[in-house]
Amino acid sequence: MADFKWHPSEPPPKIEDHTKAKLDVLRRYLAVYFDRLNVNPHREEFKLDLVDGFCGGGSFIAGDKTVSGSPLIMLEEAEAATDRLNQGRTKRLRVDCRFYFVDKEQASIDHLNKCLADRGYDPADERIVVQCGLFEHAIENILGAIRRRQPRAGRAIFLLDQTGFSQVDLQLVARILSSLPRAEVILTFAVDALVNHLSETRRMIKAVARLELSDDQIEQLIQHRAQGERALVQRTLRPHILDTTGATYDTPFFIRPERSRRSLWFLHLSRHPTARDVMIRQHWELQNTFEHDGSGGLDMMGWDPLRESTNLPLFGFEENDEQRLLEELADSLAHELFALTADAPIAVETVHHLFANRTAARFEDLDAVILRLMKEGELQVLSPEGRPRSRSLEQLRSTDRIAFRDTLLLPVISRIR
Repeated sequence: MADFKWHPSEPPPKIEDHTKAKLDVLRRYLAVYFDRLNVNPHREEFKLDLVDGFCGGGSFIAGDKTVSGSPLIMLEEAEAATDRLNQGRTKRLRVDCRFYFVDKEQASIDHLNKCLADRGYDPADERIVVQCGLFEHAIENILGAIRRRQPRAGRAIFLLDQTGFSQVDLQLVARILSSLPRAEVILTFAVDALVNHLSETRRMIKAVARLELSDDQIEQLIQHRAQGERALVQRTLRPHILDTTGATYDTPFFIRPERSRRSLWFLHLSRHPTARDVMIRQHWELQNTFEHDGSGGLDMMGWDPLRESTNLPLFGFEENDEQRLLEELADSLAHELFALTADAPIAVETVHHLFANRTAARFEDLDAVILRLMKEGELQVLSPEGRPRSRSLEQLRSTDRIAFRDTLLLPVISRIR
């Protein structure tokens, strides 16, 4: 990936397609995040801390225009949300955000400060903390400040958009999620650089030390490199990242390369299913931007070592992918739900939690498939009190419960055989 350079007396660097895709997702996600958490018209205050751990210089050149980098996008979306959320309110909502921008390069920080000044931000504004240094050295003070400001909620979004792969410190991510259970981390990972440079040399093993990979995992990655398999690397690293960071939910998709074959992994990590669902909705909205090798169904990250990688479907959040996903889910979900409800009905909310990390589906897609199976007569949807709901039902509630009928359909017409 590009190692962008900024200097306060020079124009900003030209933006790359990967970077534009990242910034598009960040902007859209922040807008939806503000709206999703402020649906209550009587709410008077909303606090959020936004942290950019590898912030860069704040702007890029795109064609003949200067466009905002991640620090400015965070500021812009907070301001836009304040205006948007206060439309039609009788009592004004106070959107109270704090921003932390950290970069190890002094030239980048100087360029960012110039961008902030050009936009009219006061250097004495206590809401904006700009710091030159390593993020790993700044993190404890940032976490402490967030906890003091938000002792209960601790809402924060961390963007860790580092260059390369050797800077990825998974224990740092674990520290964030353990200290702030409502925090979310957006982590970019130059997985192609890891694949391309893997070797059995002591230098490479040292370079991946922050990933805390075992000898067996390093050996697997080396073998995967020989096979040239992005899918295999993803399958090896994804569970390791979840386990090491303590994240419960993720969206582990690649930014689609445009004019190069380089792959950038864009991971959103959190401990809340709603956060995962909001992010994956952005992937569906930004079609032709994200992809992964595999299906979109419950076997999303499945891999059969006897299959050639060239036979793996490419999932890209396009219209045909959506139809394929729904068809795959209809069969696989029927079988899984049949097994899960053997002893007792399960809540729709539980289905969301259980399958969130196994599919590219939104929760509304899972609900649509459940309703389809109900209309086909495969299963029943019950109210929380256990009463059957009408087969003409159009929308599920999170507290609805799923159960299978005592008498199954004939095997010839049932999905469950």
